[in-house]
Amino acid sequence: MWIELFLCLLLAHLIADFALQTRQSCSDKANRKWKSPYQYGHAAIVFAISWLFSFDLHFWCCALLIGLSHLLIDIWKSFRAEKVEWFVLDQMSHLLVLACISFLWCRAHNWSIPFDLDSKIIALAVAAFVCWKPANIFIKLMLRHYSVNVPEEDSQSVFNAGALIGNLERWLILVFVLLHHYEALGLLIAAKSIIRFGDSQKRESEYVLAGTLLSISIAVFSGLLVTLL
Repeated sequence: MWIELFLCLLLAHLIADFALQTRQSCSDKANRKWKSPYQYGHAAIVFAISWLFSFDLHFWCCALLIGLSHLLIDIWKSFRAEKVEWFVLDQMSHLLVLACISFLWCRAHNWSIPFDLDSKIIALAVAAFVCWKPANIFIKLMLRHYSVNVPEEDSQSVFNAGALIGNLERWLILVFVLLHHYEALGLLIAAKSIIRFGDSQKRESEYVLAGTLLSISIAVFSGLLVTLL
């Protein structure tokens, strides 16, 4: 089934594009564009992991196509500003390539998921990855887009703390949704509402509230997609 292959390739994409990329490599790619060696090294990693997660030795040609398309999309993105619309378009372009290749490959070959793996486990791994770095980047760019900025004082530590809290929060919400304990979501939101800010800290209050709502939305949406399978 092509959906299962798509989930395997999507998991490979998330690992390569987020877990295995450093801040230094992303910065170098943005600054040096197509001249950055990280562009080509990253594309090679995408090719290798896509081939590995296809569980098919004959898939190397499609994995190569995935790696080359990833390289071209990343070079195109390096000429764009760091904005949420370009981030979303970049990721949707990658997903479209993966979906098309998965569909066409399964139409032409009798592919099936190996080792009797449950597709829901792969979908759960995808959701857990989405609730990690991709969610942090998306929330950061969304807050910047709507001018809900990180408080000026020690902004990097504030964002790092918020990212850690957000990761734990989204993983908890994902578990609650998968277990159909939706009442626990209310308890979690109520627990966060205990935090109170004075009038002099309105900026911090808006930042926490906006980030929390985005974080909850991503986790709930990811959990619901997994349950649909």
